[in-house]
Amino acid sequence: MEKRKVYVGELIRKHIKDSCLTNGYVIKGLSDKGFKISPPKFSNKIYGVIDRFTEDEIKAISEILKTKF
Repeated sequence: MEKRKVYVGELIRKHIKDSCLTNGYVIKGLSDKGFKISPPKFSNKIYGVIDRFTEDEIKAISEILKTKF
């Protein structure tokens, strides 16, 4: 049986929820680092249906949340 690969957005979403943070905290951190991202765009990327995170965004989110994705 093949193991399903987990999309990084699922890991980010779970970490935000488990840490009792909000998406706004991450969005503000991304904005401070120079990324142009709105709450709806972040939501689309976190679920990975319409859009996906870039490698640079994942690195920045890892720094903001102080964890490795």
